[in-house]
Amino acid sequence: MRRILHGCVLLAALGGCGEASLAPLPLDVGISASRITASPGDSINFLVTAQGGTLIGIEATYGDGALDQYNTGGARTAHVTFRHAYSTRGTFVVEATVIDASAGSRSATVEVRVN
Repeated sequence: MRRILHGCVLLAALGGCGEASLAPLPLDVGISASRITASPGDSINFLVTAQGGTLIGIEATYGDGALDQYNTGGARTAHVTFRHAYSTRGTFVVEATVIDASAGSRSATVEVRVN
């Protein structure tokens, strides 16, 4: 009787028994806001989702000069929530940029209005 340990018998038959490497995902990023209208001082949550091969980090700029960064540590996927409150009225474009070690960067935007 033959025991299979972690699939090594099958992998050995195919030419190896090491750790398999996952192929990179297509680089993509999306951003959504918990609400697109708010009053000055109200917090808005921004959910950023990203995928790639080796994600280095995500940066969010809020259109009012503020920015936040998050280190993704080489992950293939990320789901990060950023929180921001605007102190002035206006329409602001929030941009999330994901940086991938091999595929470069990609950005997505969402617009919010502070009344």
